[in-house]
Amino acid sequence: MKMLWKDQIVSEFPGVERNVPLSELTSFRVGGAARFVLRPQSYEEIKRAVAFVKSFGVPFVLLGKGTNVLASDAGYDGVLIRFDAPMHAPIYDGVRVTVCGGTSLTQLARDTVKRGFMGLERLCGIPGTVGGACAMNAGAYGGEIGQILRRVRLLKNGTDAWTDVRDGDLGYRRSAFSFPDAIVLEAELELCADDGSAAETMRDCMEKRREKQPLDLPSAGSTFKRPEGYFAGALIEQCGLKGYSIGGAQVSQKHAGFIVNTGNATEADVSALIRFVQDTVKERTGVNLEPEVKRI
Repeated sequence: MKMLWKDQIVSEFPGVERNVPLSELTSFRVGGAARFVLRPQSYEEIKRAVAFVKSFGVPFVLLGKGTNVLASDAGYDGVLIRFDAPMHAPIYDGVRVTVCGGTSLTQLARDTVKRGFMGLERLCGIPGTVGGACAMNAGAYGGEIGQILRRVRLLKNGTDAWTDVRDGDLGYRRSAFSFPDAIVLEAELELCADDGSAAETMRDCMEKRREKQPLDLPSAGSTFKRPEGYFAGALIEQCGLKGYSIGGAQVSQKHAGFIVNTGNATEADVSALIRFVQDTVKERTGVNLEPEVKRI
């Protein structure tokens, strides 16, 4: 009798977990259970896991630290591959550093500044992974990872290979290296010698985050992309929506560009509030707001 994939995944990946609440894996703290959660311990295991789910036609999704994600109340009836920890320490070669996709972006930024480099200081405080940053060209306070990203090691169509970053691969919150088309296993960044301002810039950016962002409540970061010529938070506040709530989801009273979980929000609450904000802003200003948050 042929073994079912649900039995075989347990046999092939003994560390796989069953029925894990997505509310425990995402910074929004909402979502039902993922049927299986696999946390690979090596690049080879990531490749083997992807080959496995594809061979059975099983739905799967890649998750880093879950900081830019809204998970369904219904959960995820497939395999969640969690890539949220480094396989190795950063490897420095002059001003270039090769880093695992599961590495914390904030920890890497702090490490590079400590070592006398600059290039990542403005990104310190972004709570995701390096792989996630490459997959969306993460940025803050005038800096983007695309400014220093030179090569990526991608798992794509079953092939594991390094590729140079070309013009057009990255844009505002857009990347040619995003899931499901590709998985960023490693990245090579080109830094420069610190001119003496990196530590101060990093401190200033972190202080701005603490002052302006609702870091005390669960969220997925900025809910909407910045519309050309505008700021999403300013438009939302202009429409009088600061503090507006649906269920446990609220437009942050501290920064209207964030939707926060006040304690008992569901994905349905957050989704309804996103739609209400979009409709209201469109009706009153004519501007379309595009969500930045990814969905499971």
